[in-house]
Amino acid sequence: MAAAKDLEVQQYRDFLYIEEATSDEGEGSRINFSTSQTVEELKRAIAAQLNIPQQWSYLELVMGTTELTELNRRLDSYGVFDGDTIYYVRDTPPASRPPPYTPSANPSTKILNNVMFRDLDGKTLVLHGVPISWTVKQLRNKLGVEKHLSDQVGDFRFICNGKQLQDERILETYGMVDSCTINIVLRLKGGA
Repeated sequence: MAAAKDLEVQQYRDFLYIEEATSDEGEGSRINFSTSQTVEELKRAIAAQLNIPQQWSYLELVMGTTELTELNRRLDSYGVFDGDTIYYVRDTPPASRPPPYTPSANPSTKILNNVMFRDLDGKTLVLHGVPISWTVKQLRNKLGVEKHLSDQVGDFRFICNGKQLQDERILETYGMVDSCTINIVLRLKGGA
C-alpha cells in the first residue's frame, strides 16, 4: 500500500510543462524533470525531446518574466516549482546568421567611431563613423550636413592637439584617434 501511495505522490512531483513561446497552437508537453536540476540540464532535455540534441545551447528559457540564463543554476533557485510551465525559444545557430554589417566597403580602412567637436561655449557635437582616410574638408562638410551648420562651417577653424587643421590634409596625418576632441574656433574676417 505504501509503495502505491509513493508512486501516486511521485506522479505529481518532478515534472514541468514546456512550450515553445513562438508556437501558435499554445500546446505544451509534459517533461519528467526535477526542479533541483540545472538550467543546462533542462536545455539538454528539451533539445533531446525536440530531436536537436547538438543545438541545446541555442535554446532560450523563460519562466514567467524571468529569463533562465545561468547554466549552472538550479531551477528551484529561480522559483520554479513542479508543474510550472517553462517557455523556450529557438535561437538561430551562427552558421545561418547573416554576416555582421560593415560600414566601409574597404574593411582595412580605420574608422573613428566618435569624433567630438567642442565650441567656445562648451557645447559638444559628436560625429560617428568617420574614416581616418578622409580629408579635413570632408570632415568639415559632414559636420555641416549632420549638424545643420552648412552655412557656418566654412567660417570655423578646427584645432586638435594644439594644431590648426588644414582642409587638404588627411585626418590620419594629425594622429587622430577614436573619441578625439576638435576645438571649433570662429575665423575672424578681415586682416592682412
